[in-house]
Amino acid sequence: MKVKRGMPSDLRQNVVAVSTDSNPDLMSVGARQGSDPKLQGASDSPPGWSSLSISKWDQDKLADSRSEKIRLWRRRALSKRGARLHTKMSADGQSTSLAMLDETGVVVCWYGSPDGRDYTSEEVVDRHLSQFYVSEDVGKRQPYRDLRAAVIEGRITRRGWRRRRDGSAFLGFFDIQPVVLRDGRVQGFSYVASASA
Repeated sequence: MKVKRGMPSDLRQNVVAVSTDSNPDLMSVGARQGSDPKLQGASDSPPGWSSLSISKWDQDKLADSRSEKIRLWRRRALSKRGARLHTKMSADGQSTSLAMLDETGVVVCWYGSPDGRDYTSEEVVDRHLSQFYVSEDVGKRQPYRDLRAAVIEGRITRRGWRRRRDGSAFLGFFDIQPVVLRDGRVQGFSYVASASA
């Protein structure tokens, strides 16, 4: 908390005044009566507003902590959804790899195929979807185009070349489906890949 009077003029635009109408104890008695010479004329705020202020930097820290909580909530929700999808696919006997992606295409959780040739969770989580694509497709920005197409079309299923853990390429099918919140915003994606027979 700072007194506005001592701030340079270029920082004054980044200050928000705090109302003291609801709690008059926030203001000193001298400031309310106008007898404190240090605070006289220090406030260019309307009556009922003190010279106490919260900087935009403090507001940004609060917003950052809220957005971090939301991001962590989304990651947990995507992980739970991925666990349900993996359980369902395992019960159906499908030999596929499943990745749950956040809204930017970064892998949140990974369930590799049981054949042992697939990536481990530590190699994949917190990296972008483009790690599965061959370098020619990454150069053409195909991972981003596929995510965008999945949002527009609701789901895409394609056949293409993908990269294995050892760097070798394989021809397979992949399916990308957006995970959409009730209000229509994209929360993330499910990415399912399987080798073609």
